[in-house]
Amino acid sequence: MPRANVVALKADKRNIPGEPAEVANLNRNFPKAGENGPPRGALALALWEFVQRQKPAWCVDLHEGSDFNAMTGKSVGSSVIAFPTPDDKAVALAIQTAVNATITNQNHRFTLRGPPVDGSLARAAGEHLCARAMILETTSKSQALSVRARQHRIMVHVLLNHLGMIDGSVTPERMTSRVPPITPVPRLAVYDDGGTGGVGAARIVEQVGRQPGAVVVRVCGDDIRAGALDQFNVIAVPGGSGSREAATIGEDGRHRIRKFVENGGGYIGICAGAYLATSGFSWGLKILDAKTVSPQWKRGHAMVKIELTDQGRRILGNIQGTFDCKYANGPILCPAHVEALPDYEPLAFFRTEVAEHDAPPGIMVNSPAIVAGRCGKGRVIVSSPHPEQTKGLEEFIPRAVAWVTDRASIAEKANAR
Repeated sequence: MPRANVVALKADKRNIPGEPAEVANLNRNFPKAGENGPPRGALALALWEFVQRQKPAWCVDLHEGSDFNAMTGKSVGSSVIAFPTPDDKAVALAIQTAVNATITNQNHRFTLRGPPVDGSLARAAGEHLCARAMILETTSKSQALSVRARQHRIMVHVLLNHLGMIDGSVTPERMTSRVPPITPVPRLAVYDDGGTGGVGAARIVEQVGRQPGAVVVRVCGDDIRAGALDQFNVIAVPGGSGSREAATIGEDGRHRIRKFVENGGGYIGICAGAYLATSGFSWGLKILDAKTVSPQWKRGHAMVKIELTDQGRRILGNIQGTFDCKYANGPILCPAHVEALPDYEPLAFFRTEVAEHDAPPGIMVNSPAIVAGRCGKGRVIVSSPHPEQTKGLEEFIPRAVAWVTDRASIAEKANAR
């Protein structure tokens, strides 16, 4: 069950909106130890009836706390909470060991706790259904969603391995179902780990995720270094800080992204992700024959006017004339003259400029705002401004994904087969 409390998640609240205080906390509403009464509230009742019908041998509840349990007693974030049976405790220790092997900060490591709190789904499953049960808690504080999802995959992988339900071909990096290598369906990895900021990743997930059949998954630096890009045909890197994104992805991860594109993968970079794609920095991916005009990156935040080229209208949408787009310190690009890379093609130009914080004026107007390039067999689109955060431009990124994955050509190949 991917989401237990959809209404609260949508409201970004712990408690169920609109419910009385005594039944608002879903994870306290299940039958308590020594009680035979029904759960409290319609949602807990529906969930409990579903779980009962499964007659589970194991019940694993995936949660996340607000802070690290190793640092504070106010939250159970980053903990493995097992029902007190010998087998549960042994598996819990194996789970803790595996996930902690991926964590370098001692204060962020997982603790062992138990039993689950009375009134929780896991405790009720253990007490009333004789299931082996545990809660696996990650921590939302200071950790990207992709990092927390990876920790949950690692922990569940240990349990499934212990139960003999998977073999060595299944790793914690498995994020998508297997599909033929030639597919017209976009399979997008969205980087949301260190260096990213704001709502860029969420907007990309939302906008591309609306496309029929699209597979959109957030990935972190550890995922990339572990080879997860093999499951995708395009990666998107949103705004934030290009150098910090590069540092989190690491040298090996950057090498993997570059090989991914050279071998036919697509790359979408927005603002910081555009900086990352360029060839003018030691930490850059060097998948685009571009560099920045000036080392002064801090130009300011504003709505700017941009205008599409003919090719830009073919790829991104037929918008005539100038229009507004959000800008936030994006790169001002010029050719890097890298012989191994073909020249980029402008898809849009800046028609107005931002030049705050002593940034050099006069270099932004009529310089490229969005460009397309190629690297090996792969395609690249980078955008200095933020169309994914601009009302009316919500189709830009889905269209860019379609172009870099060459979906028309892929569909022709698939039909020919």
